[in-house]
This record gives sequence, structure tokens and C-alpha cells, in this order.
Amino acid sequence: MAGRATLLMIGFVLMSRVLGVVRDIVLAQYFGQNQITTMYTAAFRVPDTLYLLVAGGALSTVFVPVFAEYWSKQQEEDAWKTFGSVISIVAVAAAVLVIIMELAALPVTRLLNPLFSPEAVAGTTTLSRILLPAQWCFFVGGLMMGTLNARQRFLIPALGPVIYNGAIILAGVLFHKQYGIASMTWGALIGAFAGNFLLPAWELRRIGARWMPGFDIHHPGVVKVGKLMLPALLGLSLSQLSFYMTGFFLPEDGRLSALRNAYNLTQAPIGVFAQASAIVLFPTIATLAAQKDWPVFRIEVSQGIRRILFLTVPASLLMAVLAEPIIRLLFQSEKFRPVDVRMAANALLFYSIGTFAWSAQAVLARGFYAMQDTKTPVYITTSMVVLFAVLCFVLRVPLDFLGLALATSLVATLNMLIFLVLLRRRVGGLDVRGIVGSLIKIVIAAMLSSGAAWVLMRLLQNALPDSKWGAALILLVAGGVALVVYAGASFLLRVPELRSVREMFRRLPRSGTPEA
Repeated sequence: MAGRATLLMIGFVLMSRVLGVVRDIVLAQYFGQNQITTMYTAAFRVPDTLYLLVAGGALSTVFVPVFAEYWSKQQEEDAWKTFGSVISIVAVAAAVLVIIMELAALPVTRLLNPLFSPEAVAGTTTLSRILLPAQWCFFVGGLMMGTLNARQRFLIPALGPVIYNGAIILAGVLFHKQYGIASMTWGALIGAFAGNFLLPAWELRRIGARWMPGFDIHHPGVVKVGKLMLPALLGLSLSQLSFYMTGFFLPEDGRLSALRNAYNLTQAPIGVFAQASAIVLFPTIATLAAQKDWPVFRIEVSQGIRRILFLTVPASLLMAVLAEPIIRLLFQSEKFRPVDVRMAANALLFYSIGTFAWSAQAVLARGFYAMQDTKTPVYITTSMVVLFAVLCFVLRVPLDFLGLALATSLVATLNMLIFLVLLRRRVGGLDVRGIVGSLIKIVIAAMLSSGAAWVLMRLLQNALPDSKWGAALILLVAGGVALVVYAGASFLLRVPELRSVREMFRRLPRSGTPEA
């Protein structure tokens, strides 16, 4: 059942990430990589500030283990009472915070973008005010989606991001001439309301959720969520600061847009392989933690890490090697010039280095949250944010904006290692020997694969023009050969994850189908 559910999640997350890339292509095609697109990128920082302060992700991350614990003990009424009170409190609090941020948008924008001109601050503020109400949908909808995931119903939560990105694309294509870049922010607001609020609310009603609105702050489940919330809020907020903080170091030229284009591309393998697997794994390990079944807990987490490394280590290396043809194919246009391609490609190279680490950390962090330990991630991520800020100052001098991307990857790798060591200590072992043994084989296979891709890319670059179709041919040939080499090398090296991943996609549920 887990394999089928993971496959379902991977399919929809892949669709969402593809639409996310299409969204960025639409942005680049119509507006380029310049002051306007940098204002658009910066416009998300004000609503993101609200999301970071309240950590919308922390809501569902904290709530799911509490809900799963009640459900595993057949205390369904307590589970729904906790849900009703928590979502009522969140809905009111989020509405108040959105109104406050709407009023304070101008000074907050100025504070977050100290190198922007007054005109850029004003334009960014206008876009931010359009986006802010979407955060209410993310807060409330995130809780509803987390509840659906806890009930092993993954389809509707997976559709939310698809609808969100689709609405941005549609609004940009249809209304960019009338409303300029504001069309895409209106699309984001509409997509958030439809995909992140209306859809999960409809699904909860359809499955017969016993919605009990109220403000019972004394209910044990609500009290537990409240106690876990502050540390989780800090932990998840700090972990999302890496790209957010880059805006403090750059003016409103094309460099921030280049970083955004590259960063968003690296989120594709993270989202498709890591987050999809982690979303499916989280309710399982939360239930195992509630039942104190630590042997199976350790097995599930260890296998999850190994599968993700098998999928994302080659993705990291291939994206780094093929960065330029990837950017050229996706973004090059009359407004997205060759110099813009080089900027974004160099940023993609440095961001790609840490893709595998962010992916593994997605599972490791959930190991702590499944045990309702929200304090340890705070200690780890706080130290990582401090280190990231120091590295940004140090690396920006020799590498300019690329130093910010490299700092992100270096911190991600160290962050993953610390999570691995501490989680291993906490649960009494994680088969680190098996993880390291598989990782060595995976790295060898991935290096052979990326080496073959690099050789073919260099040969084809000398024979093909610097055009979209030339880039497409390079990616088709070099990327295709690289995948064959990786599969062949993994087979010869007897990488166990080759078989387990294949079986995960083939496995059918023994009884029933994962609920959608």
C-alpha cells in the first residue's frame, strides 16, 4: 500500500513540479530576467514572512502525529475535536495576521529589500498585497491536507499544488497584456483558494469528517498541539530561510531572478522524490512512534533514506553537469538573453550540489516530528541558519551571487549529517552501515553516469548551435545515455535500492487500494 501511495504522490508531485517549471517559463517568456521579475520574486517575501512566522508547514507537521495517535487508539471523537478546535483557532489567528501584514506591507517590504530603489519597493508592495490573502488558504488548507494524509487519503492534497501552479500559468498567459506581472500574482491567489482551501474542504466533507468547530483550548489534544507548535514553528521556519535570506544581499537586478529560476529547478527532484515519499511515510512512522514499535520505525526510516539517496544523488550530479542546456531549453527567448542563461545555469550548478542532502533531510526531520520531538530540529536549524548567514557574507565576496547558492548547498549537506547522527542516537540505530554502503555504490554509479553525460554534452555542444533545439538534443542524448549508464552501473554494483525502488513502483496493495 505504501508503494502504491508513494507512486500516486510522485505522479502528482511530478505534475506539480512540471507546472512549476512551466510557470517559470511563462514568467521568463513574457517578462525576462530583470527588475520586473525580481520585484515579482521579492513580492512573495512579505507573505512568506507571515508563513515563516507562523510556519504553515509546522501546523500539519505537529498536528498529524497527535491526530494519528488518537486514531490508532480508536479515539476518533477526540481526534475530530482536536481538529475542529485547532483549525478554528488557526483560521481566526491567520485572518488577523493577514490584515496586519496588509497594513504593514510597505515598511516590511522596505525592510526585507534594503537594496531596492523606492520605485521597486512600491511595485513590490502592490504585488505583495495581492498575494497575502493566499496565506490564509495555506494555513487552513495545510491542516485539512495534513488530516487527509493522516487518514491515508493522498489524492486531494496532491492536487492542491497542481491547481495552484495551473492557475498562475493560466492567469499569466491570458492576462499578462492587460495586467502585466500582477496577472500572475492574481493567479496565485485564485489557485491557493481553489486548490488549497476549497478542494480539501470538499474532500473532508465527502469522507464524512466530523467537523466540530470550536475553541476548546483545554482539550488534551489541543494542549499537546500547542506545546509542540512553538518549537516546530521555529524549526520549520528556520529551515526555510536559505533562499528567503538571499534577498538581503542583492539589489533589484537580474541576479535574484537567476537564483530563483535555478532554485526552483532544484526543488523538482526534491519535491518529486523526497517530499512525496516523506508525505506518505510520515503518517506511518507517526503511528509506529505512537505504538512504540521502534524496530519497524528504524527500518522504515532507513529504507526511506536509502531510496531517496538512490534517486536524488544522480539527479544532483546530472543537473549540475547539464545545467546550461537545461536553462537554455526552458528559458532562452528574446527577453531571456544568453547572458541570462549563463547566470541561471551557474546558479543551478551550485544549488544542485545540495539537492540530495535537502531530500534526505526531508525524511530525517520527520523522524523527530513523528516522535513529537519538535525541539531537536530547532537546535539543529538555528545553528544552520547562523552558519548560512556567515557563509553568505564570506562566499559572496569571491563568488558574487553564486556564493549564496553554494552556501545553501554546503549548509544542506551538514544539516543532513547532523540530523542523521542525532536521529540514530535517539531511536537506537538506523543501519548507518547499510546507508553508507549503499551511498558509496550510488555515488560511483552516479559519477559514471554524469561523466558520460558531460563527455556527450561537450561533443554535441561543438557540433550544435546555442539554440533551444540544440539544448533539447543534448539533453535527450546525454541525459538518456546517463540514465542507462546509471541503471547499468547500479545493477553491476548490486545497489539494493535498484530492486527496492523498482518493486515500490510495481507493488500492488494486498488489500484494497490506497484511498484517494
